Amino acid sequence: MRVLLVGNPKTVMGFNRMTKIPSLNLASLAANVEEGICEIRVADLVVHDRNPEKALLRVLQSYQPDVVGFTAMSFQYAVALKLAALTRKTRPSARILMGGYHVTADAEAILVSPDMQHIDYLICGEGEHTFNELMKALGAGGNVSQIPGLAFLEEGKPVITPRAPLLDTDHIRIPDRDARIYKKGFHILGMPADVIETSRGCLYNCNFCSIRHMYGKSFRKFSIDRIMTDLEDARRHGARSIFITDDNITLDGKRYMQICNEITRLRLNMTFAVQASVRGIIKTPGLAEAMAQSGTRIVFLGIENVSDDVLHSMNKSDQLKSDDAALAVSLLKKHGVTVIVGGFIFGYPEDTRNVMLKNFHYAKKIGVDIQLFNILTPHLKTEIREALLKEGLVTNSHDYSRYNHYAANVRTLHLTDMELYRFRNMLDARYPVESGAIFRLFRAYPAYFSALMFRMIRREPRNWFSFTTGFLRR
Repeated sequence: MRVLLVGNPKTVMGFNRMTKIPSLNLASLAANVEEGICEIRVADLVVHDRNPEKALLRVLQSYQPDVVGFTAMSFQYAVALKLAALTRKTRPSARILMGGYHVTADAEAILVSPDMQHIDYLICGEGEHTFNELMKALGAGGNVSQIPGLAFLEEGKPVITPRAPLLDTDHIRIPDRDARIYKKGFHILGMPADVIETSRGCLYNCNFCSIRHMYGKSFRKFSIDRIMTDLEDARRHGARSIFITDDNITLDGKRYMQICNEITRLRLNMTFAVQASVRGIIKTPGLAEAMAQSGTRIVFLGIENVSDDVLHSMNKSDQLKSDDAALAVSLLKKHGVTVIVGGFIFGYPEDTRNVMLKNFHYAKKIGVDIQLFNILTPHLKTEIREALLKEGLVTNSHDYSRYNHYAANVRTLHLTDMELYRFRNMLDARYPVESGAIFRLFRAYPAYFSALMFRMIRREPRNWFSFTTGFLRR
């Protein structure tokens, strides 16, 4: 039985300019199927995002899979469904699977929608165990009704089985990078890249976060030996930079420092990009220095908002105060981290233009190099979605293709969704030049940002015009 797993080509606005990384979850699914059940290939269409349909057709025709699986966040679901429909037309006998966060959160609605004409099975929650059991059943012609974490139609009626228990990380194999059809094109700021995880889940209660619906309120750690084995495998496959996908790698700062020290000891000579919490950095003495020594050069910090009142409304006031971000950025830059990505969220009920401007000036003041001025997204199954729906502040509750943190799907008590969207865009356009960040980035990565500039001029002239002129607008 031949199985094809397809990575989604759609990425968050602007993200594909800085990086293209392979799908970790699909390579993990491929690695954790029992030997002898099936042959698996992974097609990461992120490296064919300009014409993913053509790329998929080539693979379907050459590989002739019996099972084809797709994965999607909410904003990627429409694209995944389109590719599933193309697969159904091209390989009508193939079984089609869909997994990922959106399916997990919205399985009940999908099962009773026309979408199911293109899908046979939905995989809900953490996928490795469910996928393995489903492959065994399909290969042997067995019964799927007892497989946990599965949703499907049986004689036209929806069936959803209970979720599988979360896996013991000691039993999760490292990703199968040999299963990838596309070996090249993955990068972080131009450096050949791969992706790993050192943990799964988070214990915090941020009301905008969707990850708890996947993993519950849990934090599971991989052993340091397993992490080093994974890194060495990625290096053997050509990676020189690594994106660590952990939801909150600094939840256990001392453990993360051990990981950094082991990377330094092994002299892997790789560049790392991580998502980190402000609290984890400032509460763990020596962590920022250890991160830099290990090769960490790009750090995403969830700063969220300069207002302590807004942080409280996010359920983040137990994690940080607004002034903590300045200290975290200072520590990281002192020790040689070259790119600080600051994540901010606009669109909470009390937000005004002045609130957004305060965050804009705060980001400049503390030295954020890449600003992510996200607009609050009312993700399915999150606390904030329910609260905003009750207040009548959600302006788009069903077009999930716009649930990308860039589009405005909410209004505030003071701004319409379009006012929120346009003002954020103006701040986005002004920030790189006004903050001096664009010049810092050119100095740190001159070859990559020069090539990016010419690529934007050629492929995205309207965006380039907006970028180069936006900082003049007030």
